[in-house]
Amino acid sequence: MKALRARYGGGPGHLLATLACFAIAAAAVVGWTQRPQDLHNVLLWFAGAILLHDLVFLPVYSLIDRFTISRLPQRAIGYVRVPLLIGLLVLAGTFPTVLGYGASSEHHASGIYEHGYLARWLLLCGALLALSALSYAARGRRVR
Repeated sequence: MKALRARYGGGPGHLLATLACFAIAAAAVVGWTQRPQDLHNVLLWFAGAILLHDLVFLPVYSLIDRFTISRLPQRAIGYVRVPLLIGLLVLAGTFPTVLGYGASSEHHASGIYEHGYLARWLLLCGALLALSALSYAARGRRVR
């Protein structure tokens, strides 16, 4: 065990989790190569996503974070960052549905009209912020 930690730098659980992540990524790449006509679109999407994130979103949310940090007490920063990060990650994974971009495709594929996702996402963000505020208040009460 000590030899593994000395050589690898982490425990066996970390090594297994890392190998599982590589296996999932490899399965995804194998899936893409089984349909070569889609591989070009996937690579184009990745390039666009990387450029959009690095050139647009990273500066924007860094500025918002710095603005927020300067206005909050030090102990409250995590209570704001965590629910907003979770909400933004959910939005990043579901933004076409939340913003209604896939309504015609959804209806065509399933016969169901897509609606209410924006309200549900806003409700999720509100619930996360409320839960975080309750945690912050409980912590403040415990400290006193």
